[in-house]
Amino acid sequence: MNRLAAFASALSLSCTLGTAHAQGYPTKSVRLLIGVAAGGPQDALARGSALVLSQALGQQFVVENRVGADGIIAGEACAKAAPDGYTICTNDNWAMALNPLTHTHLPYDPMKDLAPVAYYGTLAVAVLARPSLQQNSMREVFDYLKAHPGKISWGSYGVSSGTNLYMEYYKHAKGIEFLNVPYKSASLTFPALLGGEIDMGYLAIGLAAKAVQSGKVKALAVVGPANRSPILPEVPTWKEAGMELNIATWFGLFTPTGTPREVISRLNGELAKGLFNNPAAREKYLTGIGMAVEPPAGGSPEQLAALVVAEHEKLSKLVKLIGIKPE
Repeated sequence: MNRLAAFASALSLSCTLGTAHAQGYPTKSVRLLIGVAAGGPQDALARGSALVLSQALGQQFVVENRVGADGIIAGEACAKAAPDGYTICTNDNWAMALNPLTHTHLPYDPMKDLAPVAYYGTLAVAVLARPSLQQNSMREVFDYLKAHPGKISWGSYGVSSGTNLYMEYYKHAKGIEFLNVPYKSASLTFPALLGGEIDMGYLAIGLAAKAVQSGKVKALAVVGPANRSPILPEVPTWKEAGMELNIATWFGLFTPTGTPREVISRLNGELAKGLFNNPAAREKYLTGIGMAVEPPAGGSPEQLAALVVAEHEKLSKLVKLIGIKPE
């Protein structure tokens, strides 16, 4: 409730500021900060949003990639920018809800210093395996590991990566132990899987689909959306696969707390019209890259605020269960 109150306070603070600024907004270019490198799903949707907003509002929305430190560099720059609508940022759930649990000295509080604008949706991610792996489903993998602990390897890329969280959950909650093979980044795990260095990998479905369809890898499950992905409709969802826990990545748009509510509402409304309700843009920048646009995607800032709070509560329980210590 304290976290929800913090986000409610951020929204109400925005509401108290006058409308004069918002009526002429924007009168100059707007920075859209993003905490990951160019080329991935979050970058694609950020650039799609920038294009939609530039066309709708008549000013350039310029994407700036501020890479590093689990999204903290970009998040801090956004949180500490002037709350005037000329600096906005995309963030994932890890930056918003997990970083406060795994970093002892964050230079900002994501849930106090950033105000929600719009929720994009969940990234569908395929759980992949090398074709020669004898197990053809997650249930078969689990059954095998119960009898042969550590005999199937899964590539991870940091303490807070989805694969590491999954492996630690299964180990502590189910007594199922994978061989955790760490890499410096997510981009290195897929070549490792293709090269036979590891048995299993984890990749955004839009990037994984061609490799699955060509037989270079096989997909055991799709994590994220509640329903099967139209990109790989034959692959079971996480729930159908018996994974029990949905550790998914989702994205949202945020502004510094104190940004006028009328600016937030205008950004939200233009994205709803030009991105979520525009079939061509929706396909190009969302569903085409593997985003599952399920409710409350395209909804209100308040819905995004509630989602961040729920994610923080879920991850708090997970971090406690697996014993991750803040650094």
